[in-house]
Amino acid sequence: MSGYKKAEDELHEMYSRLHPQVLSGFEDEMPRYWGGKWKANTTIGKLRTVLLHRPGKEFLSVGKPTPWPPYESSLNAWRMPHKPDLDELVHHHEALADAFRTEGVRVVVRKPDPNDPPYQVKSIYTDDVCHAAVYGQVILRMYDYIRKGEEMPTYQTLAEAGCPVVGMVIGDGMVEGGPCGWLDEKHMIIEVHYPRGNTGDPGVSRANEWGHQQYANIVRVQDPEVDVRFGPGYGTRKGTIHYSMVDRHTSVADPKFYDPYLAEWMRREMGWEFIVPPDDLISIDTRGFKKGPDCGVVLEPRKLLTTDQYPKATKWFESVGVEVVEVNISSLVRPRNSGSIHCCVGSLERDPEPCD
Repeated sequence: MSGYKKAEDELHEMYSRLHPQVLSGFEDEMPRYWGGKWKANTTIGKLRTVLLHRPGKEFLSVGKPTPWPPYESSLNAWRMPHKPDLDELVHHHEALADAFRTEGVRVVVRKPDPNDPPYQVKSIYTDDVCHAAVYGQVILRMYDYIRKGEEMPTYQTLAEAGCPVVGMVIGDGMVEGGPCGWLDEKHMIIEVHYPRGNTGDPGVSRANEWGHQQYANIVRVQDPEVDVRFGPGYGTRKGTIHYSMVDRHTSVADPKFYDPYLAEWMRREMGWEFIVPPDDLISIDTRGFKKGPDCGVVLEPRKLLTTDQYPKATKWFESVGVEVVEVNISSLVRPRNSGSIHCCVGSLERDPEPCD
């Protein structure tokens, strides 16, 4: 027997006896090989890990000509109602991070804006750029110039943290996290991103639909039992149901806020409970629809982290059995900025939901 043939036989025997192929589930192996379960397919399971972004030098670019068309220098071109104060922004970011750490939540900070000059002033809204599949995260694809480019540093941050990126939106697909939410671990709504009322271009609408279909496909591959509902996003009354949740199958809203067929499906399919807020806590959102007070970020069932801007809402939440932790982050959120506290927080890990 030649030396080559002998070596081949020995290698074959070694593989066959000592290194057989192992049938296993990716999700089952995640704690061992990825450092955690990395599941966040719930809005109300106890929060374990969040993604935040520390404001940086990109805010020093505000007021200069934008590096995207039409290259204006106005605050509106930077989607800013006021000239930002970087020191204040950082102070409020640290207050938010400390509030989570006090609650035992691990904080992952997104990598800085890599551009020269930096411009990603909306990177503080980490909930938009990646979102949970059944396990792991999906990198989404932003729809306008001011936010394009956030995808790469988000991807790099997740990789460094050990969080598996299980897919990303590609082609001309578009999807941002705001209109997407888990109602429970088997029900999800992915809505076409409302085009801000500034375009009726069919190509833009189709690109939105394609992005959301890609996200839905990733979810269904991981768990075919997930009922992924597709919201058209052309003005229907969906609201951000996941933004208003306080407990399993429970949200703060009048069902009249929603499309009646949607509310009826939620009741029949999941036994949904609506806690109707008082009239003085109801406001009108950017689409012209009614909504209740901002529920902030669910830390665990019936416990919220929210801003200290609305003491009347906090008092009402407590009156209906919801614990509220307040934090002062006024420079990061409306009306001084363009997003909410929920927008500022990407959920990377949550515990499973409790049973009803």
